[in-house]
Amino acid sequence: MDKTVKIPVYNDAARVEETQDRSAKDRDLSFDLAKKEALLEDEKSKSLDLLKTIVQLRESLKQEQVKTTDIVKKAADLEANAKESRMLAEKELARKTAQLEEEKKQSLEFMRNIEQLKESIKHEQAKKTYAADHTAELEARAKEIAALEAKVKDLTATLGKIASIAEAGKMVGGS
Repeated sequence: MDKTVKIPVYNDAARVEETQDRSAKDRDLSFDLAKKEALLEDEKSKSLDLLKTIVQLRESLKQEQVKTTDIVKKAADLEANAKESRMLAEKELARKTAQLEEEKKQSLEFMRNIEQLKESIKHEQAKKTYAADHTAELEARAKEIAALEAKVKDLTATLGKIASIAEAGKMVGGS
């Protein structure tokens, strides 16, 4: 019996080719790895930038929240002041309205008094006119009386003369 041993043929070319393939694959893998590492570094850099932005935004948010709280407090204070001012203004308005009503009442009372005084003045003027007319009439009568008294004196004197003539005539005629 013959024994045959089969030995694979050593093929350097195949091995070289396989090694070259592996080297090319290794290079490709190294290149991909380097590329991915660069991308990873780039993403890490972006992540750090974004993290810094997030931190800054959080700080800004905190500052804005503080500002908003201050603004809310100021708005509440302003609203309280506005309410207080409005209440004071309403009280002042009510007081002024009451004063105005009181002044109106006084004005009406004064108007009534003025009307009464006007009426009194009219009556007094009418009385004065009547008195002036009456005084003129009395003065005219007084003049008439004075004239009549003067005539009475003249007539009395004339009558006295007639009486003395008559008495003289009686004496002369009775003697």
